[in-house]
Amino acid sequence: MRSVALLDGGLGQEIYRRARSVSSPLWSVAVMLEQPEVVTEVHADFIRAGARTLSLNTYAATPTRLRRQGMYEQMAEVYRHAFSALDLAIGAAGAEVDIAGCLGPLTGSYQGQPDRTFEDLKDEYAEVVGLQAGADVFLIETMTNTLEARAACAAASEPGKPYGVAFRLEEDGRLKSGETLAEAVAAVRSYAPTAIMLNCCDPEVLTASMPELADLYPRVGGYANAFESVAAVAGGGLVDTLQARADISPDAYAAQAQQWLADGAVVVGGCCEITPVHIRHLADRLGDRYRFIRFSDLA
Repeated sequence: MRSVALLDGGLGQEIYRRARSVSSPLWSVAVMLEQPEVVTEVHADFIRAGARTLSLNTYAATPTRLRRQGMYEQMAEVYRHAFSALDLAIGAAGAEVDIAGCLGPLTGSYQGQPDRTFEDLKDEYAEVVGLQAGADVFLIETMTNTLEARAACAAASEPGKPYGVAFRLEEDGRLKSGETLAEAVAAVRSYAPTAIMLNCCDPEVLTASMPELADLYPRVGGYANAFESVAAVAGGGLVDTLQARADISPDAYAAQAQQWLADGAVVVGGCCEITPVHIRHLADRLGDRYRFIRFSDLA
């Protein structure tokens, strides 16, 4: 039976969806500061669904984004809240899972190449890595250009823990920067991430690209979103404006994930709008063919 690392689903979007009257550019981080019990609930639901690697709720808590909201001085407190919320869920479940430190885009999702130097980006990612030093693994997510991805890999590799890097592809199969998937993999290969993945793409884009990715790197994976469109957020809007696709049912999503696994993926999970129900269905449907493990077990 083949081993597959099973991640959680769209943590931030699920937190934001369950929250009471919170609207913020900091998304689920704002919810965590006002309603921490919601974050713990969502983590617990993903654990019960079968996820073996759980991400900290820190995707939007980059120094750049916190400074923009006048909250940089609260950054250490934000990360303490994130660990506490996940620790409570793990403790209640008595689960053997990985805690994944999250390294998202520093300015915002779905942007092109930043007008910054490699060293500047690396220094900021190193700060984020340091704040998540207690994590078991690191997941670099939604990378839209190789400059930011390389900087994140350089920072994530320093602690010597397993880590993965995931790129976001547009409908044409390229990064927002215009770089190809082959160029993206080549750019981070020397950092030797545990796995190279695709995330926050349409499921169909991920399915079309998985065979190529599997040919480019030994350990690959994917976790798609279920948004109708991300154009509003890419243009600077809030996630409040985004709509979920009605056709990405738990069964439909599991069928896509099954194809990724058939094409060579060894990591699956879900991104925005992929709920605990989706992850449970995926685990139940595929559990007789695959042994689900923690991300750290891949290393």
